[in-house]
Amino acid sequence: MATQPLLTYKSLDDIRARKEALRKELQRENTTMKTHWNTLFHKEESKLPSHRFANVMTTGASVFDGIIFAWKIYNRFGGKKKKATRKKNKGLLASLFSGW
Repeated sequence: MATQPLLTYKSLDDIRARKEALRKELQRENTTMKTHWNTLFHKEESKLPSHRFANVMTTGASVFDGIIFAWKIYNRFGGKKKKATRKKNKGLLASLFSGW
């Protein structure tokens, strides 16, 4: 952003004109930023069957992975009791990664 030298205003009309110019510039910058934001974060949905199939497979794999992870956590921390005596608690991270 380039710095501008201090402007001297002779009348209220000069101030109003500068205010209007700044308002128009802000509106132009705002529309530019909106278009950049939309292109970055909102993907267009593809109509190709192969893309739709790939999206369904990705979603299905993610759901399946979440279910398996939840089942492992449930069994690890209070699901079915394996033995009457409990082993010494190794800690949360050690117990999570010991089965993998």
